[in-house]
Amino acid sequence: MKVEATEFYIPTQEPGVKLHARLMLPKHDHLEAMEAEKHSNRGIFIVCHGLLDTKDTSLFRSVQEYLISKQFGSVAFDFRGNGRSTGITGYGNYHKEAEDVAQVVEYMRKTHQVIGILGHSKGASSVLLYAAKHSTDCPPLVISVSARFWLGRDASNRWKPHHLSALETEGKFFWRTFGGPRVKKEGENKDSQEETTPVREYWITREDFEERMATDMDAVRELPLHRTWVLNIAGDADRVVPVEDLWAYDRTMRQSPVHSDARVDTHVVPGGTHFWASPEERAHLLRIIDSWLDTVLPLSKL
Repeated sequence: MKVEATEFYIPTQEPGVKLHARLMLPKHDHLEAMEAEKHSNRGIFIVCHGLLDTKDTSLFRSVQEYLISKQFGSVAFDFRGNGRSTGITGYGNYHKEAEDVAQVVEYMRKTHQVIGILGHSKGASSVLLYAAKHSTDCPPLVISVSARFWLGRDASNRWKPHHLSALETEGKFFWRTFGGPRVKKEGENKDSQEETTPVREYWITREDFEERMATDMDAVRELPLHRTWVLNIAGDADRVVPVEDLWAYDRTMRQSPVHSDARVDTHVVPGGTHFWASPEERAHLLRIIDSWLDTVLPLSKL
């Protein structure tokens, strides 16, 4: 299927922060347009990446291509301080990222019907915080992939002794650089020009840890489940976020005072890793999303 892709910056209310986005829409010739007319109002999804990631990795391109195949448009964007967006990111800035989501939803609603949001890892937790805080503005379909529930816990192998020592003595430490040119896919023109993603240094401060630990994902009890449907997905081979976090989300969402069993669906993907790196993993993930959409779209009357 032909695709119309546009890249642009989305302004925010915070000085110095612009969010780089990619809008992908189905593009039809005359005959295809007549067949697709019945889907013309299907709307768009917002797609949100995880920690130190960008909209350009294989997972998010696969998600956008899948949505095109279902006649949906989508906007994938880089959170502040990531990819080609401006501003500064942080280890504990979940609430700021939730406001990034709010800015993207508001901006895209000027020209499109926003019907869903999908987030991965840190981006999924930020999406859920957005949905809980902006309950009257949240799109009706919310998809959370590989989200961490207990933000006070970290992957066991993430920090080395010298990191923790520097945090104790200096109040911060340098973790890694991130960004740089995107690795082109097989068959892609290696000579094609693309704006370079800046290389940044990622420093983590004591305040970052405090902010992260103070972020309470029990907030998902406030999800507007009277008007939204939520899909939670994780892989049982995830070595970054334990699968128990998935079930913590499931249990907590079901404690909502407006909960209905039909509104929350939770799936574990056998062999699924945190980054959904293989084509097989991504295909399994997208099959679950596809089946869920087939179920909830008639219920949501979208």
